Amino acid sequence: MDTTESASPGDASNVPEGRGWTTTALAALGALVMTSCCILPLVLVSFGISGVFIAQMGALYAYKWYTFGIAAAFLGYGFYRAYQPIRCADGSCALPMNRTAMRAVLCVAAALILVAMLFPYASPYILSF
Repeated sequence: MDTTESASPGDASNVPEGRGWTTTALAALGALVMTSCCILPLVLVSFGISGVFIAQMGALYAYKWYTFGIAAAFLGYGFYRAYQPIRCADGSCALPMNRTAMRAVLCVAAALILVAMLFPYASPYILSF
């Protein structure tokens, strides 16, 4: 009985390595979009950047749940790709991607999304000081 199996066409090892980094970048971008309605204007004002466009960013709050859904989907797939075991069909694998950096970026993106989701509920307590 042969215990080695060849990789099927739908096997995850046939997926290009760059797709994991693409998903990680999209998850990070989704995290930044999540902060655009609430946290980003506060950060820009604290750095001295002002303008009418900052007040207009509050209009993006209506799309918060859509951006959360998209960011969560990319974040979930990014974590799936980052923690997916590397499978080799013939025993000789190419140099795997740097998953430590990918996991760090995904953790930062997850923290940003969590802060963006909790900020509207915590801001009355934070800004009252």
